[in-house]
Amino acid sequence: MSSRSAVTGATGHLGNVLVRELCARGERPRAILQPGDDGAALAGLDVEVVFADVTDPQAMRRAFEGVHRVFHLAGVVSITAGQQARLEAINVGGTEVVVASCRAAGVGRLVHMGSVHALTEPPSGILTEEAGFDPALAAGAYGKSKARACRAVQGAAKAGELDAVLVLPTGVLGPFDFRLSEVGQLLRDLVDERVPLLLPGGHDWVDVRDVAVGTIAAAERGRCGEAYLLGGAHVTLKALAEMVHAETGARVPPLLPGWLAHVVAAPAPLWERLTGHRALLTPYAVHAVSVPFSVSHQKAADELGFVPRAIATSVRDALRWQAARVKTTRQVVRPGRVVRSW
Repeated sequence: MSSRSAVTGATGHLGNVLVRELCARGERPRAILQPGDDGAALAGLDVEVVFADVTDPQAMRRAFEGVHRVFHLAGVVSITAGQQARLEAINVGGTEVVVASCRAAGVGRLVHMGSVHALTEPPSGILTEEAGFDPALAAGAYGKSKARACRAVQGAAKAGELDAVLVLPTGVLGPFDFRLSEVGQLLRDLVDERVPLLLPGGHDWVDVRDVAVGTIAAAERGRCGEAYLLGGAHVTLKALAEMVHAETGARVPPLLPGWLAHVVAAPAPLWERLTGHRALLTPYAVHAVSVPFSVSHQKAADELGFVPRAIATSVRDALRWQAARVKTTRQVVRPGRVVRSW
């Protein structure tokens, strides 16, 4: 089957799981990799591989030729200081290039992978898509960059320049986490008992496989210009550690008092800038698990048929996948598939 869908960021956690879901549905997607990416996450999948820099307009236009829809997942996730330039270049600039390239290549629909952090956070209550995207009000450099990117996509759609829809996942976890995402690394550290203390509070978590299914549903049934939150359930970090304990027997770390977490995290941005190393605890991390509101995915449930699975299942599957891969040798994209570079 010829390529019908193109996926940027195809080797990331969400990206490779989305590619797997497309393949399972009988499609042969075009996986767009950044130059230099070894493609290990796609080993064994029947995909068309294209190397193209997401910030290069000509390369992206050529990469999108002949596809009906584009899933734009390429981006940078960072909670550390000093990453503003990179976040701006890839999350914002790359998205603007993708939007323009979709128009130039005549793509039928763009599905943009945003983030719950792109939305303006309410002081309390329930966060929904109605909160909108305001970079000035988004929390942290990452949230601001995603808000700008989402606003660019939504603006193009509402202006009639492009048929586009946005999906906004919450905290993603689950199997096929080849590069170990922030959450994947946390699970690994909990198993290895390398987490001395847990932050109080929690987050809304969602299974990566459910996000992939919801993203395809958005491509097929989402309304042009609309955004859809893809969340699961709010689970505290303590409860998450208890799920890890139930699966592996690893100890559950004690809780760090909330006031002390803020004190310890406060100097982290300066320390990161001076040393060039990542801090274990940052103000943004403390903020992310301390927000006084819940997240609703009701709109996605009503319009896309989105039904997330239990988080305990996601944690179990993530841990079992990690354990099975510990001694796996690194693989690369093998001959036999179409590989192009622009």
